[in-house]
Amino acid sequence: MAARAKITVRGAVQGVGFRPYVFTLAESLELKGFVSNTAEGVAIDIEGERLTEFIERLPKESPPLSKVVDIEVSPAPVHGYTEFRITESRDKKSSVPFTLIPPDTSICEACLAELFDPCDRRYLYPFINCTNCGPRYTITRTIPYDRHHTTMSVFKMCPECEEEYRNPRDRRFHAEPNACAECGPQVTLVLNHGSQNGRHASGREAIPAAIELLREGKILAIKGLGGFHIACDATHDEAVKRLREGKRRSNKPFALMAPDVEAIKLFSEVSPEEEGLLLSNRRPIVLMKKKEVINRFLSQEISPNNRYFGFMLPYTPLHYLLFLHPGFQNPSIKDFHFPALVMTSGNMSEEPIVRDNEEAEEKLSGLVDAFLLHNRDIFMRVDDSVVKMSRRGGKGSSSIALFARRSRGYTPEPIILDSGGPEVMGCGADIKNTFTITKGRFAIPSQHIGDMENYETLRFFEESLENIKLTYRANPVALAHDIHPGYLSTIWALSQKDVPKVAFQHHYAHIGSVMAEHGLCNKVLGVALDGTGYGTDGNLWGGEFLIAGIENFERVGQFRYIPLPGGETAIKEPWRTAMSYIIDALGERAHECLEALGFIKKFGSTRIASLMKVRESRELSPLASGAGRLCDAISAIIGLCDRNTFEGEAAIALESLVVEGVHDDYPFELIDGKPLVVDFSPAVITIIEDFLKGTDRRLISTKFHNTFLSAILGVVRRIKETHGVSDVALSGGTFQNMYILTGTTDLLMSEGLRVFINEKVPCNDACISLGQAYLLRERIKKGIDAATGMITTHDTTDP
Repeated sequence: MAARAKITVRGAVQGVGFRPYVFTLAESLELKGFVSNTAEGVAIDIEGERLTEFIERLPKESPPLSKVVDIEVSPAPVHGYTEFRITESRDKKSSVPFTLIPPDTSICEACLAELFDPCDRRYLYPFINCTNCGPRYTITRTIPYDRHHTTMSVFKMCPECEEEYRNPRDRRFHAEPNACAECGPQVTLVLNHGSQNGRHASGREAIPAAIELLREGKILAIKGLGGFHIACDATHDEAVKRLREGKRRSNKPFALMAPDVEAIKLFSEVSPEEEGLLLSNRRPIVLMKKKEVINRFLSQEISPNNRYFGFMLPYTPLHYLLFLHPGFQNPSIKDFHFPALVMTSGNMSEEPIVRDNEEAEEKLSGLVDAFLLHNRDIFMRVDDSVVKMSRRGGKGSSSIALFARRSRGYTPEPIILDSGGPEVMGCGADIKNTFTITKGRFAIPSQHIGDMENYETLRFFEESLENIKLTYRANPVALAHDIHPGYLSTIWALSQKDVPKVAFQHHYAHIGSVMAEHGLCNKVLGVALDGTGYGTDGNLWGGEFLIAGIENFERVGQFRYIPLPGGETAIKEPWRTAMSYIIDALGERAHECLEALGFIKKFGSTRIASLMKVRESRELSPLASGAGRLCDAISAIIGLCDRNTFEGEAAIALESLVVEGVHDDYPFELIDGKPLVVDFSPAVITIIEDFLKGTDRRLISTKFHNTFLSAILGVVRRIKETHGVSDVALSGGTFQNMYILTGTTDLLMSEGLRVFINEKVPCNDACISLGQAYLLRERIKKGIDAATGMITTHDTTDP
């Protein structure tokens, strides 16, 4: 007996071939009606005798890029449809006008085969795509996801492309970026002004010309999916050096792109899990251990003092053509033109990634020799994602991909929360910032925004916010921000009119992000370890143990405070922090120790004496308990890194020396009180002694890391006894150190504790906005409002 239903499918169901999938499924079951995109997702009006089977199969067989979150089915009287149709999209207004925009995805195998098929009409066309691959978020202006709502609207399809686009049985049915060389975007190579009189090439000549320049050691700005890359041959040492100098990158590692996994295996150890991640359609940068013996020479300037290379595979047709264009003979491995290219973000230091052709020529002309441009506009700039594989708690367990940066391939994919709630916004912190908006059951973190240090980044923050608010029709009823009064994100939040605001302590928000990911509402023991974050006592926190719940938190443990001589300057110059730790540990013997370590000779007795006086001033040298600052100090003490040329450099150099199989540690002291204090002075003294008698720095580093683990375990044991908690949440940038993360997890799980970590957002400050938004949202749901003093139109600080 025939029956009819009106069905709404919510989730990532637009731009992923969902409507043709519904069409094919309905036809196979002899059902009639129609399917359409709406602002909520996909609407289906369908009737027939096999309707129940359709509803059962609908989510199970959906397209690979789709993500069905919710299906709403409403019975309706039989209408008498005579066919099944795909209708035009409807911008339907409703009480929940919300759908998910899928992330950008890498070129699929079918399109890649066509790209290199001389018989295919899209042979060597660098913008080939279909419903299973290509740009999505970066070209979408608003929903529904239709061509006229994307930056492809300016390209009128030729008859052949139009026929594909209109045919429900074609792989390119309603593939909104669908195009070919006759009607779509084009690529152009423009030589920089003053370089060979600005000559250029276009069409099929542009990419071979670009390859030739790269082989000559030139630096190119290449327009990609979500912005520009700056590229050079990774084996050309002079080119890499010139790029590092021009980009003011100091010692920060460069990202690499290789043509296939076998090429990556020449340089890095690649596990099966890492290989799977590299080959996934998300195509992130994957941090993998360097091989001890590298079979092919890469410039030593790519990743100095670091045990990892960051590799990704090509993810656009243009990338593949740079490695495989048939216009050249076999100059490298297999048929590839390069074993690896440097593919670093196309920006100047601390600025957002460049997305427009004019902006690129204006900002990057002093750095590059040529521009490989195209005329498909990028609406939303999105940088590459960066991940690292880690063992998931407990020995012998599976691996998990953890984010260092969550952006292309993942953004704007939401985090699904346990239940619905009000729309709020977390504004984030300062370094590696993001923002998060909640909508219904979803928390939607932005792409990587970057360090909130300048007007350009603030504009990027605002343009991304407006896009997500428009796309998801979100209107936050309250804002959450950091308690640090000097953060640009805080200043921005407090400038917003007619919306309640609440401030959250930095490390509390770190723990809140883990609670959000895992749906935790009860109190947890939060271990938040990072460099610095503003504390409720006015000092700089960073080695924190918190009993945290939705309503509030209590600081129950901390690393001992140490003055930071010169404040922010000490963060950039770890030798200052090292000097402070030495003075704290050795007292009157500190000067003798500083001389023995070479500090007096290196930095001068006058400067050291002056800094000792500065150290005594709380105004000039704030107290800090940061775990990252402790790592900086040890790194400087044993001569690894005196100055951080990028965030975390000293700590990364220290981690790079860790070896397996060493279980010894150094002494430390737990000082009873409220809060419990960890004093690492005994460890500092013993490390200095070991270093001065010539102990291998690898052994020192490993024993120090083991001390870190022992201290965490010692504090957690004490807190467990007094507070009875069984759930532990780990967050903060220090847990990007895989030795510390896996070691901490193993030790705490061996104590019978349940351990939770950041898995869907980075554990660094990029997770702060999620924690802020979640805590604020859950408080509002609990009825905590302006009357309690927690949410107000003025800045309020958590107790």
